Amino acid sequence: MDDNIIYYNRNAEQLADQYDSLAFEQVHGDWLNELPREGMALDVGAGSGRDARFLACHGFDVVAVEPADELRERAQQYDVARADGCNPIHWVDDSLPELSRVQKLQTKFDLILLSAVWMHIAPSQRQRAFRKLSSLLKPNGKMVVSLRHGASPDERTMHPVSTDELAGYAQQQGLSYRVLRPKADQLQRPDVEWETVLLINDNPGD
Repeated sequence: MDDNIIYYNRNAEQLADQYDSLAFEQVHGDWLNELPREGMALDVGAGSGRDARFLACHGFDVVAVEPADELRERAQQYDVARADGCNPIHWVDDSLPELSRVQKLQTKFDLILLSAVWMHIAPSQRQRAFRKLSSLLKPNGKMVVSLRHGASPDERTMHPVSTDELAGYAQQQGLSYRVLRPKADQLQRPDVEWETVLLINDNPGD
């Protein structure tokens, strides 16, 4: 098992509480105006389910991917009530770069979200991961990738990330690309900064 997954399993309760202490709008306010009105959404590395729940309650049919069993099972304990206008969330035990179980769903997505995930993907696997994600986008679908800058505070492996790297992959896959303004860490960590990359599938449908 991947060392990062072991860490997330061992610290699931603490990490879930940390993630849920922030609202979706606090974390993702820089691209809220780009949010599609509805459709299919894929949340890769869904963690506590905070973002998946927000999307499910705003008109999306959500597939939430989380490879850490303890985090995923804790997230599934939250019932998204259809009576409140929220859609059910389909949870999947899967991970990049393969996303093999997501691939078997034979679904394409209007929105793909990778929040605080890309730094965990080894550089040698990123091109393959990006190609797989791009293949899951509908025409005009949007992919949002948040990039974490800053050293790992614990035993988790976090690789350096850059917007230039994603720009290169976007060009290879025919996606348009925009970097949003860098933002400070919402948990007030002075050595952590975030950038958001917005990618759009401009390839016409079949």
